[in-house]
Amino acid sequence: MSGTPDDTAGVDSTAVLHALAEPHRAAIVRLLVDKQLAVKQLVAVTGMAQPLVSHHLRVLREARLVESTVCGGLTVYRLQAGTLGVLADRLRDMAQKASRTSSVKPC
Repeated sequence: MSGTPDDTAGVDSTAVLHALAEPHRAAIVRLLVDKQLAVKQLVAVTGMAQPLVSHHLRVLREARLVESTVCGGLTVYRLQAGTLGVLADRLRDMAQKASRTSSVKPC
């Protein structure tokens, strides 16, 4: 994902937020911020069973938060920065709109 307008349209903010709301998935995302990790590394670091890690990675992949590459027989995961950027932009836009309306008295 490169952050182009075509990519922006494909990001489902609800799916992204749903994926990030689960603590184990949020932990995996935090781990992938600094480096790419293989599934077996994620299993070791998180202490979760491999099937559970794979389940969470599938949800993150479907939300377009992570992508994978097979390297030397290992599946290595990395974040899709563009998806996080789209979400950040959308939240920033909402915050700016909210700041304009939150200062107005309702009555």
